[in-house]
Amino acid sequence: MFRQYTTVFFADPWFLLAVLPALLSAYFLVHAVSPAASAWLLLAAGAAMVARNLSEPLVVAVIGCHVIACAVDVRRGVAIVRRPWTVALYLVQFPLLAGGPLVRYAEFSGHLARRNVGMAAFAYGVRRVVTGLVKLYLIVSVLGGTADRIFAQPAAKTTPDAAWFAAACFALAVYFRFSGYADIAIGIGRMLGFRYPENFRRPFTADSLREFWRRWNVTLITWLRDYLSLPIAGQDRPTPRLYLNIVLGFCLVALWHRPGASAVMCGVFFGTLLAIEGIGFHDVVQRWPRPLRHFYVLLIVVVGWMLLRAGSPANAWSFGSAMVGASGAAGSSVGRYLTPSMWAALILAFIGAGPLVPWISRWRVSVDAGTTSLLMMLAATAVFIWRPVAIVIQAIKNVELGMRNS
Repeated sequence: MFRQYTTVFFADPWFLLAVLPALLSAYFLVHAVSPAASAWLLLAAGAAMVARNLSEPLVVAVIGCHVIACAVDVRRGVAIVRRPWTVALYLVQFPLLAGGPLVRYAEFSGHLARRNVGMAAFAYGVRRVVTGLVKLYLIVSVLGGTADRIFAQPAAKTTPDAAWFAAACFALAVYFRFSGYADIAIGIGRMLGFRYPENFRRPFTADSLREFWRRWNVTLITWLRDYLSLPIAGQDRPTPRLYLNIVLGFCLVALWHRPGASAVMCGVFFGTLLAIEGIGFHDVVQRWPRPLRHFYVLLIVVVGWMLLRAGSPANAWSFGSAMVGASGAAGSSVGRYLTPSMWAALILAFIGAGPLVPWISRWRVSVDAGTTSLLMMLAATAVFIWRPVAIVIQAIKNVELGMRNS
């Protein structure tokens, strides 16, 4: 199941509700009482998150990346550790545990020292959290579930249009899952006075493969470059050693997004194509019309993520055969998957990943204010009607209990 790769509490709404009191208390402490007290509260909440999710590979990966980054930065002299508890808080930032973004210790400690939380920042954070939840529950759950069903059926029964549709759904689901995690992390961080970096910069609007990877999971790509010397989308002309480093870097990126042996296939695929662009094909692509360049990038990305989802070379070959019509299945079957919920998810995906985002973001201040006002109104309404509703529910239960006893 696609959902089995969901990590930490963002997939568990009830646990998210359980930590909301800690978030609101930390906001109150930093805004009105003591920033140090809120930091200790967040440290305790982060430790609880780590203890709950230590078996999740991605949680361990995020913490491990932060450990390496902190140690290397201290050794290089670009970060100074004055208090051990600051390092502990840096390592267990629970908003980041789902999949990033990765942050540097120097940036985090600077934000910790000069946090300033106001209503505008809090409203911005609410909007980002809501955006992330929409991505996870209205887009990823629908697209990922459909991709799982198509990938699970025999390749001989998979028509080409359904195979391409499943591959595209999986590529979009991967993007919206991790960008949704980043939105929630950035939103919670802003509500508590931290400014986390953007992790995705609309990669599906790129018109070259190199540009796509410069916009995808930005903090992970830069972390691989700065701390492991593994370039992904640099300008250097490929050499055999550089090619091996690029492939290794892509394998780690693929493992980050979906654990499994298929990460090697995905890494070799993307690394080879990026190396081909590096020896001159990139200049050829840049002479193509922009729509053709964009189609080329989308085609490569969808095929690459298909290799990651396939799980093995044999499955990748079978599914790839279905995509090119060599599996024996003919006709069209994609229509059975185009349910109303799928259409809604596709429309939201086009808005979220396509070129409309900058146009919509012009009204982000109004959206922030409207979101905050709506939440306050809903909260006040819930408080006002909760008691009468609870009385009615209890009366109904009493009537049902009386009828059973009689």
